[in-house]
Amino acid sequence: MTCIEKVTRRLTRGALDGSHGADRGRPLVAEFAPGDLLVLRPHGTRRPVKVSLFDVYRFAVKCRVVGIERRIKELRKSGYGRADARRQAEKEAQS
Repeated sequence: MTCIEKVTRRLTRGALDGSHGADRGRPLVAEFAPGDLLVLRPHGTRRPVKVSLFDVYRFAVKCRVVGIERRIKELRKSGYGRADARRQAEKEAQS
């Protein structure tokens, strides 16, 4: 694996939507910079947002865990499985 020793820039294929005001329609420029940084900015501007790659990873893991917890909560709320669904159908049939 190669370490990050110089800036590597890439342009996104998609563009920002209307929720970004003046930057609407601009693609993002993503840069990997030395110091383990991810730098994002709208194309044609000089307004960078710098984020540590470790923070991005931590955020992504946290989002995944929250999604899994939300799914488990939904399953528990809905009755959790086929056996509960079968019992519910039997109750409705008896009524």
